[in-house]
Amino acid sequence: MIGVTIDGRTIAVEEGTTLLDAARSIGIKIPTLCHHDGLPPDGNCRLCAVEVDERGRKKLVSSCMYPIKSEISADTKNERVIAARRFVVQLLINRNPKAIAIGELAKEYGVVREERFALEADLCVRCGRCVRACESNGTDAIGMARAGFERYVAAPYDEAPESCVGCASCAEVCPTGKITYKDDGLIRKIWNRTFDLAVCRRCGSRYATKEQLAHIGRLGAANIAVEDIDEPRLCDKCRKAIYTAKFKTGS
Repeated sequence: MIGVTIDGRTIAVEEGTTLLDAARSIGIKIPTLCHHDGLPPDGNCRLCAVEVDERGRKKLVSSCMYPIKSEISADTKNERVIAARRFVVQLLINRNPKAIAIGELAKEYGVVREERFALEADLCVRCGRCVRACESNGTDAIGMARAGFERYVAAPYDEAPESCVGCASCAEVCPTGKITYKDDGLIRKIWNRTFDLAVCRRCGSRYATKEQLAHIGRLGAANIAVEDIDEPRLCDKCRKAIYTAKFKTGS
């Protein structure tokens, strides 16, 4: 265990624990945008900046990407930290005034949109959550295209991505609602593609696309073709309920 002092409070954490997780463990709030607990850290939004003091040397770091390896102290809300965050929020609100999450940050940090520097309003904050979710699923259907202010999320060649399985993970982790999908009956539409939805035979919920189930099969021991997924299956919620009931009864 390693001792770390955050905002004057000293705790012991396991080596490798990020500063963000260490701070959260004692109730210290650090804003994040690109960070998601279910995804690999990326540190590109810089909102989670904190000041670290390592042997008398102070520097700003992204707390979500900073593993604790030795005894350090950190400040999450001094003037330098707040100024760094306000700078990031200023850039975000200039480009993303319609994003509720950005508006809340702007209000919290007292930032007002600068119309003279404002870009065309856009909901995408280039946080990369959607891309990392797609990568984590092993589909790599979308990615970041171009660079700088022209950077945006896209499928290869801006065409309907063939490797997309319609899982909608990208939409679920998007912090601003930029990525959307539509479920209409037994059909899901996302990324200019249409997918058939599988229905749980127990509760009747539309819980996954057939392409998604086939992809899961390819990652596992089975090799399931989309055309072979015709029989209704059980959603995870119902599988858990059945398993729990069997465990309680011992059957």
